[in-house]
Amino acid sequence: MLSNHKFHLSALLSLFSFQFSISATPNQPIWSKNAVSFPVVCYSNSRPARQKVCKPFKIISPDGNSYVQVEYKRNPGNEDSLVDLSVVSGGKALGAVGMPGFVEDEVLWSPDSKAFFINGNNNANTDYHVYVYLLRDSGLTIVDPLHHALKDMIRTFPACRALNPYEHCEDVVEHPSDWVGVAGIDWVNGSSSIVVMLEMNESSMVGGILGQVLGYEIEIPTGKILRRMEAKDFARRWQHSMAWKFNIPDPPEYSAK
Repeated sequence: MLSNHKFHLSALLSLFSFQFSISATPNQPIWSKNAVSFPVVCYSNSRPARQKVCKPFKIISPDGNSYVQVEYKRNPGNEDSLVDLSVVSGGKALGAVGMPGFVEDEVLWSPDSKAFFINGNNNANTDYHVYVYLLRDSGLTIVDPLHHALKDMIRTFPACRALNPYEHCEDVVEHPSDWVGVAGIDWVNGSSSIVVMLEMNESSMVGGILGQVLGYEIEIPTGKILRRMEAKDFARRWQHSMAWKFNIPDPPEYSAK
């Protein structure tokens, strides 16, 4: 497991900061300790372990009444297969499920079986996101509860004040989801709120705020911040729900200007 790196002027521009590495074992969680992971692409020349996980399987809700169906369908034009997700509840198909990442994803059901979230990454160790789905009488609903947390994150770590900032640092403020990684860690009080980790997870272009982390407990579906946690407090409260050893990042570095 690699730890966060404090940014220095001598750092290579290609450095990446991340809290975890991609799962090496099929179905083992990456972010949330109790989640079930799966690769997005099943390659035709994969090792036996990858071939095994590419067989269809179900991620069943705690009450046993619902499940996320994970199966792979042949990608037109080659021998590889792409994952296809759908949800069934009470024997009724609720619809297809989108994925937040194109490398590897994971699903965690809420304890009351009324919702689940999906974590996913787009380039192995960085650029990770979370989708939240609710099961309603009317069907499957996706919600985006991260607006307030993202605004708080970029307000706490101002990109344009960072040491050696990104040339177009205003973009971090205008498009925070492009620069801040978000991972779902656990559910609280059934499906009423979710615990998430937010991290400045892009390359060293963000300068002295590289790898900074905040944790949040967020109300579902409103996105209201119920609890805001600095890195140490977040680790103390939620390490037991994380699939990796959380690394406390070094303090941010800001320009003297």
